Amino acid sequence: MRRVRARGRAVAAALAVAAVTAVVLWVSDLAPGWLAPVLSAVVTAVLVEETVRLQRRRIPRGDPLDIHVRVSDASYVHVPAGAGEPPRVVPASGHTVKLYVTATERTVVLAGLRVVVIERRPPRGELSPHAGILPVRAYTVLLDEDPPRLDPRGEDTPATFSYTVGPDDPETFELRAETERWQVAWELELDWVCGRRTGTVRVDLAGHPFRTAARPPRGLSWEDLA
Repeated sequence: MRRVRARGRAVAAALAVAAVTAVVLWVSDLAPGWLAPVLSAVVTAVLVEETVRLQRRRIPRGDPLDIHVRVSDASYVHVPAGAGEPPRVVPASGHTVKLYVTATERTVVLAGLRVVVIERRPPRGELSPHAGILPVRAYTVLLDEDPPRLDPRGEDTPATFSYTVGPDDPETFELRAETERWQVAWELELDWVCGRRTGTVRVDLAGHPFRTAARPPRGLSWEDLA
């Protein structure tokens, strides 16, 4: 920054001298008639070029990264209001912070990661423990079959789809969609029974279907194979 300011002052001084010289030559009988307009044009061109260059050096460039953060596996501490602050719900020690980092324009080297502590204070509040790590019920969605079928995967997934959930007893399902021949728009229908009542819930992406496309061979497109 100091070098930029020093160079800016030096350029400004040089341009000021050139401008004064141009004015003197303009009113002097010693200067030929063509010299003053030429010198004035040169001074103007240099001024514009230097001004643009300095402005470009001062314009900050945005970070070339796109970062998404997710907190998971968390128990929470309910911190009551105090010292002019509202009540808060704070993740307890042992939680996980997941970072998903991509480059927005070109390849970026991640050269370091540091932790910066903003504040430390004595802890307060009551713990609300995490329910624990839930088993994942894993299925493969076979979209090429008609009708499509769920194929269970893993030791925690029974052959028959039958689970019981409650307010404190959730289930987690992981569905891996597969098709080798099609581009498929699809959704889920989840049947439920509660006492004497029954029903079906449609599961999609906020009113839009899931979409899955078959993978072409590496380096090719489906148009290349047509």
